[in-house]
Amino acid sequence: MRACHWAAALTLTAVGFQTSRATEPNETFATRTILGPSVRSVTDELTPGLVETPNTLLGIQDHFGQVYFTDDNGSSEGNGFASGVGGVPTNSGSIDFSVSGVGDDAFDGSHGESGQYVVFVDVYDFFGDLIDTRSEIRTLAPGAVDGFSFNDFEWIGGDYDVYIDNTIGPASGADVDFFTFTGLSPGSPFSAETLDPTSMGIDTRLAWFDAAGALIADDDDGGSGFLSKLEGTVPAGGALTFAVSGFEDDDYVGAHLEDDPYELKLTIGGGGFAADFNNDNKVTGADLASWRSNFGPSATGDADGDNDTDGADFLVWQRELGSGVGGLAASATVAIPEPGGVLLMALAAMPCLAFRTRQRSDRHF
Repeated sequence: MRACHWAAALTLTAVGFQTSRATEPNETFATRTILGPSVRSVTDELTPGLVETPNTLLGIQDHFGQVYFTDDNGSSEGNGFASGVGGVPTNSGSIDFSVSGVGDDAFDGSHGESGQYVVFVDVYDFFGDLIDTRSEIRTLAPGAVDGFSFNDFEWIGGDYDVYIDNTIGPASGADVDFFTFTGLSPGSPFSAETLDPTSMGIDTRLAWFDAAGALIADDDDGGSGFLSKLEGTVPAGGALTFAVSGFEDDDYVGAHLEDDPYELKLTIGGGGFAADFNNDNKVTGADLASWRSNFGPSATGDADGDNDTDGADFLVWQRELGSGVGGLAASATVAIPEPGGVLLMALAAMPCLAFRTRQRSDRHF
């Protein structure tokens, strides 16, 4: 007869967390990618938005405000469609010019150009020495003409260069990705960070949102290099929602020019494993020993966020066994003594109980 002991030898399969691929569309909180409980990282890529680059026309004005000289694409800045003129005499210390869109030779607003631009003015004295610089950002609108006027008595007898950069406008329509991680342990500390899997130098922004879509926190370069990182505590719902965007997209609406893949990695607790009860960044038999010694109302062996240590936490340990351990075999045989009241151990003991019952019954016949 095979002996039966109040200890069971169980073969447990080590199952680690998964990396998922984002599903599109996920550009808003409402369309975010919902990740399963076994997912702790997700990959996606950012695509750049479009920047409005107005094709400008520059008109130099005289004392009376009349345009007497124009330029279309003379600037050394911008994309080749920005205007610029050099060596313009000041109007007795006054600088006056207008900016319109290409084709508006009459400077009456007959154009359809739009977008932000910056005007630079460099002022030189009679001897050709730089004595002042000015710059101003404007937004050109279709049908509009922007006028500029600067003056200083020290500029009398001098001249100036004026040139435009038409590529400064914010991008629009770029990619921003929202994700929700689920099945997390409420109250557990977490860190979320972006990674650069292709080493292309992606510059990310990372935001954390509550269950209603309100911004809780965001970060630009808190991670490695130009990558982002946030830390906090898992809320009561056991879910965390993040958005990944590119540099300068402070509002997470897709206003950036980043164009590379990235990975968003979530780490829960010390090592990212709910059953890492001893916080050594891996799940092994040592965590089982911790679970056993704390079985009951203690939260030390709590893996499912209900603030006690019971059979449900054992199942989490079983699922995560081997996580964080390089080279661990796919399964491990572990002897598990029975804590009182654990359903798994009760089930393990049931065949022995049935055998003993039959044995006693046989003695009566």
